[in-house]
Amino acid sequence: MALFLITSVCDEGVYESNFKVVEAPSKEAIAQDMLDNPYRWEQFLRSTTVWWDLTYYEYKYGEPRGWSPKELLEQINSTYVDGDSYFQVRIHEIKTIEKVHDKSGQDAS
Repeated sequence: MALFLITSVCDEGVYESNFKVVEAPSKEAIAQDMLDNPYRWEQFLRSTTVWWDLTYYEYKYGEPRGWSPKELLEQINSTYVDGDSYFQVRIHEIKTIEKVHDKSGQDAS
């Protein structure tokens, strides 16, 4: 399984509550979980242009939007920062983890 960094960015940057690292087999698996459980991802998606389609669309029309995980990823990748009105969400695979060493050359832990 790979590690992924999920960020939600507004015009003021990234806050501690606006990112998380998850372990998943793929970005598509994360997107599927977002489709299956949108409220689990609410802190990241609520302030995006995607939120209405994931939650209110089904409420209003009585059926889900019908996106595939790949289509949701396309929608996520089209999110953008608009002041503090809309947030940009991204899912990044973490490919390298670097260690910081203290002055003695030991791993800092």
